Amino acid sequence: MLSLAQMLGNVSQAHVQSPDDWAQSVTDVLRDAAIYHQARNGFYRAQCDALGVDPAAISDINDLQDLPLLPVGMFKRPDSQVLLSCSLADVETETRSSGTHGVQSVARRNSETMTRALVGLIGTYREFFNLSGGAGLFLNPTDAEASEMGLLKDFNILNSVFDYHAYLVADQAFDARAALEHLHRWKGHMTRHIIGPPFLIGRLLRFLEQEKISARLDPYSMIITLGGWKRHTAEALPADGFWERCHDLLAVRPGNVRDMYGMIESNMLAVECHLHRKHVPPWCYISIRDPGQVGKELAAGSTGTIAILDAINTSYPGFLLTDDLGDVETGTCGCGRTGQVINFRRRGQGSVLGNCPVTIERYLDSRSTANEEAPALVKA
Repeated sequence: MLSLAQMLGNVSQAHVQSPDDWAQSVTDVLRDAAIYHQARNGFYRAQCDALGVDPAAISDINDLQDLPLLPVGMFKRPDSQVLLSCSLADVETETRSSGTHGVQSVARRNSETMTRALVGLIGTYREFFNLSGGAGLFLNPTDAEASEMGLLKDFNILNSVFDYHAYLVADQAFDARAALEHLHRWKGHMTRHIIGPPFLIGRLLRFLEQEKISARLDPYSMIITLGGWKRHTAEALPADGFWERCHDLLAVRPGNVRDMYGMIESNMLAVECHLHRKHVPPWCYISIRDPGQVGKELAAGSTGTIAILDAINTSYPGFLLTDDLGDVETGTCGCGRTGQVINFRRRGQGSVLGNCPVTIERYLDSRSTANEEAPALVKA
């Protein structure tokens, strides 16, 4: 069995544990994380008390389904600081969602969480992409233009492995012709890779097709996507159709077109192997819940609401109920890695905040009442 430090220190080893060792390792690190937050976070402790859950009693991977979950909608609230297990003064960074549905989520992370997340993410990129050098064409804004966007944080860490890079979105505009000029300029000098949300890569592909331009990349070039099609669902392509167009227009092998799944509220980033299977990091566990009864975990292979349990986070409990629908497989992938593989299916309609046994309002009211009663108790 591996500790969290051992997992982060050797991501490759953590992905090839025996199924039994993986199950015990992920149980142990998530139990320790739950104990940590129960001791330091009054709001999460109230959730555990309301459900009668003692994190210290978790001994088996099946026990993980008992841990209280925080609906991601809570991160959109102005009083979401109540979710923190650290003080606001300890918060190092605030990451925001794209606000597709009008209200942005805000995820606050302290120094320890950032360090763990960065180490885990770099190890994950090395494990799945094995990149070292080359040129990265990023179809997204620079961090300076949109510093709080969660997607950019993940892309910027990937940027560190390249010898050279360029960002092709400025002032909220994407210039496909400028992207093509960069690719031509780097040709013959370094392996070229394209990184960005799929809808912008799709626009580059359409530009090449409409202009009848050939832009063959290199034998080991990769196309790496994150973020979905968001507001651009009318432009969306099925995965196999996207791989085919990348091959036809950019000569990139389908196995080198990789997608990733994650969200700003969680440190979990599931990355595709060459077989297009998204592997859950070994320090995380995916639990699929019944949309009508989110306290119930569904059997393997069933589609339901995705819950993410993450051991890395110390700034707030990383046990989240998402709005997304999907299913999960456990076992050994054809690529040789063990653990879980997640299949994202579609966005849901939004989780019901009432799924939390103790609401933020109720928790804050209980604290106010306790503070008001304290002077009377002292006088007595």
